[in-house]
Amino acid sequence: MKRLAFLLLAVTLVATPAAAQTVDDALKALNTVARDAYAHGRDSLAARVSPVIIAHFDELILHRDGQTVRERFTPPLYHRLKSVSHVPLGTVALLGAEKTGERTGPWRQKLEALRDQARAIAPVLGQAGFSDAQKARLARILADSLAFIDAALAQGVPSAAALDAYARSLGPRLLANATDAARVQLDALHALVQRWRAQMSGEEWQRLFVMVSGARQPREGNLQFTYFVQAMGRQAVGHRLVYAEGLFAADDALALMKTIVVDRRVGVAFFDDDTRMERDLLADGAQAHLLRMFGRLGPE
Repeated sequence: MKRLAFLLLAVTLVATPAAAQTVDDALKALNTVARDAYAHGRDSLAARVSPVIIAHFDELILHRDGQTVRERFTPPLYHRLKSVSHVPLGTVALLGAEKTGERTGPWRQKLEALRDQARAIAPVLGQAGFSDAQKARLARILADSLAFIDAALAQGVPSAAALDAYARSLGPRLLANATDAARVQLDALHALVQRWRAQMSGEEWQRLFVMVSGARQPREGNLQFTYFVQAMGRQAVGHRLVYAEGLFAADDALALMKTIVVDRRVGVAFFDDDTRMERDLLADGAQAHLLRMFGRLGPE
């Protein structure tokens, strides 16, 4: 009898993992099929969304009636202004990571390369299409930066106070450069959007979906996003106008747009809330359980 019981126990121990594995396999297969259905619905629904504009850094991509148009809109002047501004930014970032008085190290070669490039550009500022005011400002940025770099190479890494003083002296000029760069980029962006808008009906413009790609740091006040807030109205934010953080490939932005479109439909169908799927579906239940877990829910 004991032998029979032992055999039954052995069979149970062996069979249970196999049965569990069979269930897991079946559930995994079910999940795969369900996700495939979701993906098919997503792609089919997104294909009917028109028009769509993806603002991917300095490029606009228009998807309209099955056609795709891509155009870069940022003028060269924008990049030229920013390139000169990057000289003091690179100097401060590089030296700010080193110990005061240090004379050797990998930073030195980097700083010498920056100095050489700054020297090379100084004589040709007049050929870059800058206004007289811009040329004077940029020349001052380069001259002050070259003097500071030469001193650092001769005397060693400057103190934090000296580095801050150099940076503060150029801060207003960097902001002036940024203002000029913003103006030329906005003018070009507006011209392209208005050209495309003229090709759309009023109804098309009212249903336009825009996704702006951008990095995390410039999310607050992002130029392209802020432009579309003004062009479409603040009521479009979070609905027809979305900021996509950390997507550096245009195809990734398009894929996210497709997911947002289907999730809006799903959110309305299940929860009467078009943005519910843009929060973790576990969020509400997790919040309640975490409050209980850490004794913050109060007496039940």
